[in-house]
Amino acid sequence: MPITKADLEKIVSSLDYDAKQYFLAMSREDQLLVVLSMEGSNSNRLAKVEKWQIDFEINNNVYRQQRESREKSEDDVMSITQKMAKVVAQEFAKRFDFWSWFRDRILPTVITIIVLAILYMTFGGKIP
Repeated sequence: MPITKADLEKIVSSLDYDAKQYFLAMSREDQLLVVLSMEGSNSNRLAKVEKWQIDFEINNNVYRQQRESREKSEDDVMSITQKMAKVVAQEFAKRFDFWSWFRDRILPTVITIIVLAILYMTFGGKIP
C-alpha cells in the first residue's frame, strides 16, 4: 500500500511543534523511513494483540466447554433463572441452620436452668 501525501499530513498533524519542524526538515527518504518504521512498530503491536486475542478465545472456549459439561451433568433442563433461584435458595438455607440456631439460642438457656435446679436441690431447696 503506497503512502500518500494525506497519510504524511495526518502523521505530521499529530506531532508537537518541534517534532513537526524536525520532521519537515528531513529529506523525503528519511521521512518515509520514519513513517515505515512507525508502521512496522504498529503492525508488530497489532500482531501481539491479535495473538493475545486468539489465545484468549482458545482459553475461553476451553473454559466454556468445561463449564457447560459440568452444568449438563448437574442440571439438564434448568434455565439460567432457575439456576440463579436455586443458588439463592441454597444461600438462604445456609443462613438459617436449625442446629446452629438451637445450639446458640435454646441450649444455653436449658443448660442454665438445669444447673440452677441442681444447685437449688444441692443446697436444700425443694422443686415442687
